[in-house]
Amino acid sequence: MNSKIFFVLILILAGVVIFGMTAKSRQEISAISSSNTTSTAQTSPFAPQTKTMGAVEVEVKPFSIEREKDMVFELSMNTHSVELNYDYTQIATLTDDFGNSYKPKRWTGGSSGHHLSGQLIFAPLAENPKKLTLTVDGVDNKVESFSWQL
Repeated sequence: MNSKIFFVLILILAGVVIFGMTAKSRQEISAISSSNTTSTAQTSPFAPQTKTMGAVEVEVKPFSIEREKDMVFELSMNTHSVELNYDYTQIATLTDDFGNSYKPKRWTGGSSGHHLSGQLIFAPLAENPKKLTLTVDGVDNKVESFSWQL
């Protein structure tokens, strides 16, 4: 009888040890993962930016900014009260710190609705700027600028 109790206690002890080691390992992996995520989000020069333009939430994310290639910015807009039927090639302007202005060559998204997303595609940069600013003028009669350091 004593050997059965001893065996059960050994099994319980082994289970506790294994469970403790597994839980500690998961905590360490979780801490490393969240540390890397926070670090990446804080240091990325091309992080998305969200601003409110009247009743419209506008998010802009640089998708591709490379020398001698078209520049691409992803735009997504959400609202419950404004019709998003704008000509995005006319209301968006990209400027650099040299004073150059760029109008979008095309818009890949929709043309109306309350939830809209797409890409604004601009011609390649003329120079090597250190800063880009995308200005959106006219969404719900508001103007907002989104800037990134390169």
